[in-house]
Amino acid sequence: MGYRGHRNPLYVLVVLFVCILLGTGCSTFDRKQGQLSQVSVLNALLLGEYDGFVSVKTLKSFGTIGIGTFDTLDGEMIMLDGKVYQAKADGTVLPVKDAMLVPFAMVTGSSSNVAAVSLSSVSGIEALKSRLDEIISQTTNDFNRFYVVKLEGSFHQVRVRSVPSQKKPYQHLATIAATQKEYAYEDIEGTIVAFRCPEYVNGINMPSWHLHFLSADTSKGGHLLQTDIDRAELEMGDMTDYHVLLPSSESFASMNIVHDLSEETLAVEGVTKQ
Repeated sequence: MGYRGHRNPLYVLVVLFVCILLGTGCSTFDRKQGQLSQVSVLNALLLGEYDGFVSVKTLKSFGTIGIGTFDTLDGEMIMLDGKVYQAKADGTVLPVKDAMLVPFAMVTGSSSNVAAVSLSSVSGIEALKSRLDEIISQTTNDFNRFYVVKLEGSFHQVRVRSVPSQKKPYQHLATIAATQKEYAYEDIEGTIVAFRCPEYVNGINMPSWHLHFLSADTSKGGHLLQTDIDRAELEMGDMTDYHVLLPSSESFASMNIVHDLSEETLAVEGVTKQ
């Protein structure tokens, strides 16, 4: 039975920190720099809300850079320079038509108002996340706002993953991620798109960094699991205007999304052992 009370912490966070629009009535979103537009909430995705309800065309009206997934959890999304790509479980990457629907995504306008720096010899994804946090400390020193990063350059190695399209009844995302398909590439040019969310949106989104990768020739990509950076140019922007669009489906209405799903989130983010 779905939660209906108004004293729940997740509900309070939504009321305090986001502007909620129900269903597909997206026309009232006002695309601008410094605004993060989000489709659905993380806990709903983790619990199996994979039916798309916002079109890629609508996503493009929100901004030019983003990450997410597609209807029935069919692959990983990378939006870069206003174009949307689908990194599929078979390792291919396809351009996406405007009519395709999305169950979860984060999109903003491209901005480098916080920092534009060069990085080199960064070994490991945790080292990269730490370096990004250092840049925040040295600039805004504000970890209570949202950040977007575009990191373009040469990578000694990247490891990415994607998941295949799912059929109902949908399993939880952590179960699906345990069998995710991974791909490793060496000496590759490309771009990392990353978003950082503050701790207080836990359950609405994932605290800290979430990174996707797209190769320069747009033939390879996915959710980033590991990387070693040779050299790359970094642009970082911040967002202080946060909008969330919720599904209007019966499944979402009856879903109890008020859970601490931190372990499930870590499982989804982690590397599958071969």
